[in-house]
Amino acid sequence: MTQLNPDPLDRIESLLEHLTQDVEELKNEMLRTNDKVEIYQKASQQVVNLAFSLIIAASLAIIVPAIINR
Repeated sequence: MTQLNPDPLDRIESLLEHLTQDVEELKNEMLRTNDKVEIYQKASQQVVNLAFSLIIAASLAIIVPAIINR
């Protein structure tokens, strides 16, 4: 009797190991991307807050002197 050639099984195991490594790399990349998106969202919120603060300060700089000089 002839034995089954173990090469196809070895090839499948090798492919599975490679696939597992690829999935792990994708998980790590996804975590890094999530971190980048979170940082971007926080920075965007800070820019919006700064813009509103500048608008309020400019408005007060115009309104307060106009009221005081009356």
